[in-house]
Amino acid sequence: MDKETLFDMSADSLEDVAPISEVFDLSGKVAVVSGSVGLALFVINRLLECGAKVVFGARTQEWGDMALAALGDLGYEDAAFKQFDTRDVDECAGLVRFAEERFGPVDICVPVAATWQARAFLDMDEELYDDIVDTDMKGQYFLVQAAARSMVRAKHGGKIVTIASVAYRGEDMAHLAMMTPYNAAKAGVVGMTRGIAKELKQYGINVNCVAPGGMVTPGAIANCVETVARYGAEWQADQMGGGKDTPVASTPDEMARMIVTMCTNVSDFMYGKVVEVDGGAGFSFQEKPWSYTMEGGLHG
Repeated sequence: MDKETLFDMSADSLEDVAPISEVFDLSGKVAVVSGSVGLALFVINRLLECGAKVVFGARTQEWGDMALAALGDLGYEDAAFKQFDTRDVDECAGLVRFAEERFGPVDICVPVAATWQARAFLDMDEELYDDIVDTDMKGQYFLVQAAARSMVRAKHGGKIVTIASVAYRGEDMAHLAMMTPYNAAKAGVVGMTRGIAKELKQYGINVNCVAPGGMVTPGAIANCVETVARYGAEWQADQMGGGKDTPVASTPDEMARMIVTMCTNVSDFMYGKVVEVDGGAGFSFQEKPWSYTMEGGLHG
């Protein structure tokens, strides 16, 4: 076969490629998100920007009302909030029913809601363990289940993006650790994502996962305050000293952009994958331009 014929086989397909604006267009899609502040708020904002209608839920009505007001100030009208507890299976189903009643069958699900608190393994109690694991893993599992049922009933496929953390691979606070339930829950999210992806592919549903690294959020700040109150100033000093070299995103939008990308047709050929957005945590980046040959190099 000659080169021209081979080239035409590829070039002819360009006519069938959708414009990139259409790939990212979520107009008419209905999304369900858990959480109302921090990363969740930025995910909601980007979903709305792409044209989706968004229902979100969280435990605190006050934060939900403030989120709606902030989104309204940005000109978004297709957002609705319902107070719910992601740890409760029936309430997960209720949030999806609310979305169906408000906007129609669900197309997208992003279970962002999470909690954590640094606590020594030897000090961990059952109540805190259950709160972390039930919020961070069980809550995701059953909200995804409820959303998937809506997608299957509607027979239109969908996108599910679970939220893990680099903590799933055992990374947490440098030189301190102290986050074993969070490590376990986020590792569980990765495992369940892969399992669910294998079951739901037959329905045209893409299930993938985003694992964020460090970021500045109200929850992270509040959780650190609680830990300092328990362990004191010495713990705070160790936490700040050990974490100085850990990449921390100044805004959750760094993560939200990838999460929402995975909600679009960009992920059409992806199943059960984990995308890590962590600022290169674990890398030892070169800090000086060591070059003798290039202009702009240290010795150039």
